[in-house]
Amino acid sequence: MTIQDKTIVGKKGEILPKKPLRDASGIKPGDEILIEAHQGKLIIKKIYSVDEALAMPIIAAGTPDNIERDIEKERDIQEKLTNEEH
Repeated sequence: MTIQDKTIVGKKGEILPKKPLRDASGIKPGDEILIEAHQGKLIIKKIYSVDEALAMPIIAAGTPDNIERDIEKERDIQEKLTNEEH
């Protein structure tokens, strides 16, 4: 999900994202953030605490070898489907 909003940079260079943007990103007052600067844009990422990271849902289980095998199987399936379409 992407939410965008327009704002103005303050006189001292401060950038204050509005509440819907903070809510969507999960960024709250006091959180640590990482800011990446690229030509014409800033990317702001929340730095999760250890407790927050441990509370996140598990998106994969198993060993790195099992995950690599699953990825390879999925790649093979996708290649087969792509070849059948052409």
